Amino acid sequence: MLALPAFRNAAYGATRSTAIVGQVAAVIMAAAALGLRFILDPMLPPGFPYLTFFPAVVLTGFIWGITPAVTAGILSGLASWYWFIEPSGSFALDPRATTALVFYIFVIATDIGLLFLALKALGAQVRASEALAEALQLQQVVSKEVDHRLKNLMATVSSLISLMEKHASTPAELASQLRQRINALSGSIGLLRGAVGDERVSMRKAILAALEPLGLADPRRTTLNGPDVTISSNGLIPLNLILHELATNALKHGAFSNQSGVIKLDWDVTPSAGGKAVLNLIWTERAGPSTAVPTRSGFGTELLKRMSRSLGGGCELSYDPAGLTAKISFEPMSILDSY
Repeated sequence: MLALPAFRNAAYGATRSTAIVGQVAAVIMAAAALGLRFILDPMLPPGFPYLTFFPAVVLTGFIWGITPAVTAGILSGLASWYWFIEPSGSFALDPRATTALVFYIFVIATDIGLLFLALKALGAQVRASEALAEALQLQQVVSKEVDHRLKNLMATVSSLISLMEKHASTPAELASQLRQRINALSGSIGLLRGAVGDERVSMRKAILAALEPLGLADPRRTTLNGPDVTISSNGLIPLNLILHELATNALKHGAFSNQSGVIKLDWDVTPSAGGKAVLNLIWTERAGPSTAVPTRSGFGTELLKRMSRSLGGGCELSYDPAGLTAKISFEPMSILDSY
């Protein structure tokens, strides 16, 4: 049905070219009906002025639409009035001619009105069907996306449990560490939900989401500096865990364990030694307690390294007496959206 211009226009709207073609077709249909009426005139008894014009108007509307049908109806009415309603050869009106014309207008208006309602209903049905198909397709995409994210989340949780199992000395310590990391994950899940729904998550927004719950987002003590880049849904959870680990350490042992320490976060995309682009995130703590190289690699250090490796990068920690500096590198394609 949508192959016919009338039904296609009802569903998607008429273009200028189809409107012009429809008007030309209306003129041709009216002319054809007039010619056929002249051919049949010797064979017909008096009283059938519209015999060939009614089908012409209906066919025009069915094939090309309402506006061409109205055009064909007007032309057919004028032609039948002039040549086939007495007195023929003129547009004179007498009671008989008036009655015949009123009858013609009523029938044509009824036909076109019914056709208009049918085309309108069909157009609404087509649009509703297409909207339903798009909604179902979107639902499938979202379902696959959620399934993929859940698998990534479960893999991250499994990795965390394995790490904590190695470093926790008691079940209570394991439970405490696990609880802290799950709380960190809950923050990233909120951002992840927005990313799945096409909400843009910038690096600044991701950093603040990790720092604010711990009270580390005070602009007087924490400064953020970097380009406006968008974090992909794949990168949100590892990045959140990295930031949460650094923030927790700063709160317990670093710059935010006193009243004067400050934290500076800088990020930028730069070419590496091999010419490949790298996203660098530098976490710098100053004016806090003096730091020293730990005697052993703890859970936090392993978590930072593992999460950064999961995004194609690495982690370097510098324990300066002035404060900790952490340089985290990422592969842009792994953490940035549309890179």
